[in-house]
Amino acid sequence: MTVLEQAMIDAAADPRSAAWDVVWHESINQGDAVLGSERLLPWLADACAGFTVGEREKALVLGGLIAVDIVGRDREQYAPEIAALRALTIENLAAGASDERMFVYMQQAVLGFDGDDTWGRQLDLINDGEVGVECPSCEAEQLLSLDPTDSRIEPDLSVSLAARLHAEALTSGFPEVAATVGLLFGRCSCPECGAEFRVAERVAA
Repeated sequence: MTVLEQAMIDAAADPRSAAWDVVWHESINQGDAVLGSERLLPWLADACAGFTVGEREKALVLGGLIAVDIVGRDREQYAPEIAALRALTIENLAAGASDERMFVYMQQAVLGFDGDDTWGRQLDLINDGEVGVECPSCEAEQLLSLDPTDSRIEPDLSVSLAARLHAEALTSGFPEVAATVGLLFGRCSCPECGAEFRVAERVAA
């Protein structure tokens, strides 16, 4: 039996087990899914279905990071498991996350299950509190604050995804997350050349 196989047995038996750290380490490398980790999705779906809302948060975040890397026929093959994990994550969001950081990770997981290659990976920039972008005109690099009380970004919720994420955060009682969403999808001017750009577009570039 491999280290991962033993960890999966232990993790499924106890949502608080340190074995989850082993599963995470074996399946995710610097934010990207390790080749073959999609085979964990059926196991994750079964494990999460047996956990309470609070117990399955970390496992759902893991599932989202794995799912966002699945494309083509593999995504079709694991569609039932992806749909099941997405439904559980939506249920978690409705029930309320353990804290605002986990709420963002839950939102990111949903986008990962949806196959959103940008926000299924990088929505957690909200938790970082800053975002590095490059001006589309002069290519000057800049680090922008995502602190609602101290940012030169003009908030913008005109993109449908931004409006949805903002509304979810407000409904769930996380107004600071909601405000930060507006900044992440907001507009900014380059201090070097004055060119205006959308922050989200530069993140996705």
